[in-house]
Amino acid sequence: MPFYQIIKNFILKAYFDFDNSYISLYNFHPQLRIFIAINGIFFNNRDSKIRYIWPIFGLLLTFVGFTFELIFIYHGLTIQDYSFATESFCYTIILGVIPIVYTTVLLNKEKIIQLIEDMNGDFIYICRLGSEYKKRFLKGQLYIWILCFMWLMFLSFVAVVFIMTMVLTLMYQSLFATQDEYTIRPLIFPMWLPEDDPYRTPNYEIFLFLQIILIFICNLTFGVYVYILFHILLHYYYLMDMIMLAFGVLFDGLDESVMNLPRSDVKRIQIQRVLNNRMKQIVRWHTSVFKSVDTVSSVYGSALVYQVMFSSLAICLMAYQVAVQLDEGKVNFLFIILSIAACLQLWIPCYLGTIIRNKAFAVGDACWNSGWHETSLGRLLRQDIIIFILRAQHPVTIKFTGLPPIQLETFSSIMSTSYSYFNMLRQYK
Repeated sequence: MPFYQIIKNFILKAYFDFDNSYISLYNFHPQLRIFIAINGIFFNNRDSKIRYIWPIFGLLLTFVGFTFELIFIYHGLTIQDYSFATESFCYTIILGVIPIVYTTVLLNKEKIIQLIEDMNGDFIYICRLGSEYKKRFLKGQLYIWILCFMWLMFLSFVAVVFIMTMVLTLMYQSLFATQDEYTIRPLIFPMWLPEDDPYRTPNYEIFLFLQIILIFICNLTFGVYVYILFHILLHYYYLMDMIMLAFGVLFDGLDESVMNLPRSDVKRIQIQRVLNNRMKQIVRWHTSVFKSVDTVSSVYGSALVYQVMFSSLAICLMAYQVAVQLDEGKVNFLFIILSIAACLQLWIPCYLGTIIRNKAFAVGDACWNSGWHETSLGRLLRQDIIIFILRAQHPVTIKFTGLPPIQLETFSSIMSTSYSYFNMLRQYK
């Protein structure tokens, strides 16, 4: 079998047993706990000290890189090399999110574990329901699985492009550059030292190793954080699909004639119990959606605030760096890719916030259109339906102090602000 076919079958889960009676979150999405463990949360030995090794290592190297970038900014402004200062400032913003992600994850360990356990409970329960529930739910989960690998491939592409650009330049200098041609061995990110040359041996090798490690740290913290965020939100997006499906069959298979019987009649009591159990499950799912979004807000709210606050500035400076290079007749391919990544990392939570908000309102519409007014059985749930519809009018949004609603409107506003900053910089160039 060709290699690409093996990869395709793996991504599409061609060999997964979708008919298995027991499917859990952990055997369908084994990558989720692995990525959470990278950020310092173990699910088996939860109090193990080993879980702190990678976060501490990442924080120490991030602090070193952050310090260097601050020095570079100061140096660039001092010698009026604004291109160098701008590039360094962009990397400073990127590195600044790493300690925030590590801190929020480690401080909210129990909340994250409980959230994942609740998701696993939903997974097992829904997969034991009828085939229609299971089929639709697993279709959504397969979509999350595919999106996971698309996101990982994009992150890997960005990292590989930065590293390979340096490698190819180094190969060119080694193979084709003449002896009298003035060449400086390239680093992935430009550097400067006050009393030394960062491009001489062994400084060059040390800084090159540090920069490669920092790229992987960024991918394994901020990149993984974005994945975990959209995985959780999409899980509850598809859980609301289950609620809408449940409303569609709320009164199915029940005998309306029991409404002509006395309230104390056994048959009427049985029908009432069945309806109450169906509505109870719907309310439980709906409550878990609000609860989970509140948990996401409290756990990742500070990281989202950082994204929203600094994305407009970062995108503006990246676009400015590209424009300056174009004015000089050069194409800064690396910063074009970095600008796309900066826009994408902001667009993902904003888009998810919008579709979850709209889906939550659609759940209220599904309750209204469940057919309660077309059957006499609707009188048994009239009060419950009224309360549910009122509850569904509250928007499901990520809320945190200092954070605007995470929606596409917010993304549009930030991009407009970035464009305004960009125009201002171009005028004062």
